[in-house]
Amino acid sequence: MIKVGVVGATGLVGETMIKVLQDRSFPSESFHPFASSRSEEKIIRYRNTDYPVEIITPEAISKGMILFGATSSNIAKKWIPMCIEAEALVIDNSSAYRMDPDVLLVVPEVNGHLITGKENIIANPNCSTIQLVVALAPLQQLGGIQWVSVATYQAVSGAGTPALEELQRQQNGNPPENPAVRIHENIITSIGPPDAGGYCNEEIKLMNETCKIMELNFPIFASTARVPVRIGHTEAVVVKFDNPVQRDEAAATLERSPGIAVTRSGSSSVDAEGTDIVIVDRIRNYPGDPSVLQFWVLADNLRKGAALNAVQIAEEYLRNKGNMK
Repeated sequence: MIKVGVVGATGLVGETMIKVLQDRSFPSESFHPFASSRSEEKIIRYRNTDYPVEIITPEAISKGMILFGATSSNIAKKWIPMCIEAEALVIDNSSAYRMDPDVLLVVPEVNGHLITGKENIIANPNCSTIQLVVALAPLQQLGGIQWVSVATYQAVSGAGTPALEELQRQQNGNPPENPAVRIHENIITSIGPPDAGGYCNEEIKLMNETCKIMELNFPIFASTARVPVRIGHTEAVVVKFDNPVQRDEAAATLERSPGIAVTRSGSSSVDAEGTDIVIVDRIRNYPGDPSVLQFWVLADNLRKGAALNAVQIAEEYLRNKGNMK
């Protein structure tokens, strides 16, 4: 059996990782919830046992341990190197190592076959990237992709517990603590400050990570926005192929693909909340060009967009090591 730890166990993604590990009966002989000193007095319940929150130290890590990271990239860079040195496996949800050419960036339905079982670190992609590539990858069977346009409508939970609490405050009639970040009855068209070229970091992640995972280099025109929804990211996607692709053929291909549910009459973020699936909705051909497909992609950003994908990576890793059937 395996020693398992969650680093950032008291945050929104960390809490969801703990829930997913239990939901999927992930094999473990011991469990370690790690967090900052601010959470030292907290107790985490895991499989009917209470565990005190720990501070991660070299002494707490052992060879072969599996650690799920749910911290910011700045914090990740502080604790991950000592875990790699101890020959533990880190599955990191931050952006710290995603674009490192020596680190796998994995969505199991798309490129899980790259995992050998010998890694010390595997990066978990950004939430909006994960659901996009789950939908895009099967469509490669139907033709080469020339370009992709994606506009995201991202839930407030993507910004963590404080953002959710602030949304609730505003919904209760309180003015925003910072007038510049009103989210109730509002849409914010940049997730983070734009760079000199006008792109925000969320858009850059979506563009770069998609190409790395799919091992393709095609233009991705990304626009990301924060919307007053608690859980569930929604994406409006346009794909230009080298050849005509009929919507019924695309729907049939996606229906056969793992982790996807195809709907045809309109879906909402509520339909995705609490589920492990990626919903692809209202696939349609652009009337003026049969090589262009448009569709919606929806998923629970805390589950498939973060925690579930990380646990699926660990399951694939263990299968390749021969520890899981």
